[in-house]
Amino acid sequence: MSTKKQEQENVLICGLGQAEIDQLKLEYGFLILGTVKQGGDTYHAIFKEPTLAVMKAVKKVEEKDKLQSSVNLFNNCVVAQDEAFEGRDYLKIQAAGSIAKHLQSFSVETKNL
Repeated sequence: MSTKKQEQENVLICGLGQAEIDQLKLEYGFLILGTVKQGGDTYHAIFKEPTLAVMKAVKKVEEKDKLQSSVNLFNNCVVAQDEAFEGRDYLKIQAAGSIAKHLQSFSVETKNL
C-alpha cells in the first residue's frame, strides 16, 4: 500500500477512520463533509443529504425563525460531528450552511429535442 493511501486511511474525521466512514456511506448513502473554521480551529460534521420531508419541515420553520431552521437542518442531517458542536448552536448554524452549499452545487443542462 502506498504511503499516501495509508495516510488517507489514518486520517480521522469526527473521530472516525475511513472504514467507519465507509460504513456510514452504506447506511446513509451520499455524505457531505461540513467544515467550519474559527480562528485557528477547524471543526467537522458529516451530514447525510436531507430528504424532501426534512427540507419541507425546515422551510416551514424558516418562515418564522431562520436560525432555528438551520439548527433543525443540522440536527436532522448530522451523522457524526466533532465534540465541539455540543452546546454550540451558532457552530451548528455555520455547519448547516455546508448542506445548503451542497444543494446549490448541482448543475443542470437542458436541451430541446
